[in-house]
Amino acid sequence: MKRFKYIIIAFLPVLAFLQGCETTELENLDDPNNLGPDQADPALLFNSIQTNYRDAVTTFNDIGGDLGRIEYMFGRVYRENYTGSALNGPWADLYSDMMPDITTIENLNADGSLNFVLGASKAMQAHIMMLLIDYMGDIVWTEANNPAEFPNPTLDDDEAVYQAALSLLDEAKGLLTQDNSIVLDMYYDGSAEKWVRFINTLKMRASLTLGDYQAVINASDVIEADGDNMVFEYGTNQLEPDNRHPDYSTDYTASGANEYRSNWLMNLMLGNEGDVLKEDDTIPVTRFDDPRRRYYFYRQKEVTPGNSTYLFFEGNGQFFIYPDDLGGSSVDAQTLICSTQETPAHIQFTPDEAYWCSNFLGYWGRTHGNAEGIPPDNFTRTASGVYPAGGRFDDNLDWVVLSADQSELTLYEAGVGIGLGAGGAGIEPIILSSFIEFWRAEAYFKLGNNSMAAEHMMEGLKESINYVASFGPRDGSANLSFAPSEKHIEDFINSKMDEFTNASNSTSLGSDGWPTTKDKMDIMGEQFFVAMYGAGADAYNFIRRTGYPRTLARSIEP
Repeated sequence: MKRFKYIIIAFLPVLAFLQGCETTELENLDDPNNLGPDQADPALLFNSIQTNYRDAVTTFNDIGGDLGRIEYMFGRVYRENYTGSALNGPWADLYSDMMPDITTIENLNADGSLNFVLGASKAMQAHIMMLLIDYMGDIVWTEANNPAEFPNPTLDDDEAVYQAALSLLDEAKGLLTQDNSIVLDMYYDGSAEKWVRFINTLKMRASLTLGDYQAVINASDVIEADGDNMVFEYGTNQLEPDNRHPDYSTDYTASGANEYRSNWLMNLMLGNEGDVLKEDDTIPVTRFDDPRRRYYFYRQKEVTPGNSTYLFFEGNGQFFIYPDDLGGSSVDAQTLICSTQETPAHIQFTPDEAYWCSNFLGYWGRTHGNAEGIPPDNFTRTASGVYPAGGRFDDNLDWVVLSADQSELTLYEAGVGIGLGAGGAGIEPIILSSFIEFWRAEAYFKLGNNSMAAEHMMEGLKESINYVASFGPRDGSANLSFAPSEKHIEDFINSKMDEFTNASNSTSLGSDGWPTTKDKMDIMGEQFFVAMYGAGADAYNFIRRTGYPRTLARSIEP
């Protein structure tokens, strides 16, 4: 009996625990790993929308840059380079990621506390919609993201979706009434004012696409200064995650550079071979070369096979051509096979003949469509520079040096590697203030006002050069005494403006398909494309809209 009482006493705490369980919430079945939309964190959704937007724009920048010869295009056949899956990334970014996330934010915004996040998100959505239309034409809209009712959605007319995107911009603008310092804004640091300028700029861009030139000219409160530029800033972290600029990650490796730069663009920016001057009688420079070239490109070699560079002879202070004037040859079949080959027949006697294989001054790239294998040139080809990739500023001489007694020839000691330059802390340019000036220049030209077109083209050049030059200090080890002087910049801009002013409004094409002489739109288009380096999305639009510039490199495939 005594033992039985002990059992009862021992069992009492268990009974108390079981009784307590009746008031414990055992029916809370929410899976923390599978939360519903109403439990989503708007800040995390906004982060995702911003990175999806960057990823989509990067794809358009890459494809547009290749087609515009701003970048090198690998592959000789367009339909094989750009298959039906070429834009799968931006399509998924918009329909699978951005739009569902924006809908979720909208459903959580009953009290209006998420207006800033919603407005900025819809602005980015509208931009991707317009880019998809620009590249694809008709896209899905009215039946999008409703699989229950429309498992196989039909395409909407591109013009109707463009108008829907413009309406979305108006809606976004109405939501952006005050700044936000709570969420992470990767583009404008919570400034509603800057987002509104971006929206106005997108509407201006749409007016240009639709041919409403007066609306382009009348556009106000748009991106006008560097601080308003729409860019994504990359970092220097190498692992987990690698947040460096993609071109830097590819080019600045232990095994050397792995991308080729565009021969067409480098040739355009080099100026006239053999035209050398001395500033202050001490600093020889290539006259009228583009001041941005040392920021865009980093040379690893003083001479490209099959081509030449300058030689400075200390004995008399004169310049010669190297290696030609020393009786040498730079031809090298191992690293650049085309240096041993004849110019393709369809390129002979055309402007492309000068640079289809190689460029002057060690600018080592490839021409449009070259699909040859990869030789051992990773430590000799030209790499991406400090702008926009966050690489190295090119502080190499534009010549080799022969000592006075002719016993010593000084060549380049240059190269790429992990962590060099700005460490990958570059940008993804999306829309820059310089672009707006070129848009205005085009609009004024189309309306017959050549003087205003020239004025805005000049402003576009100035803004582009100044912005690009601001990246030099990001390379802390660079010798910025090689940065272009004010006189160099002024001479270059004046030369381009003289070229534009003296050019005809239109010129005919010769029997080879090239313009007999460049006309105003050829010159404007070339300079707009140079300014778009790293942000080529609108290059394709410009070509389709205007048919210019007609000086673009032809594909190596006839």
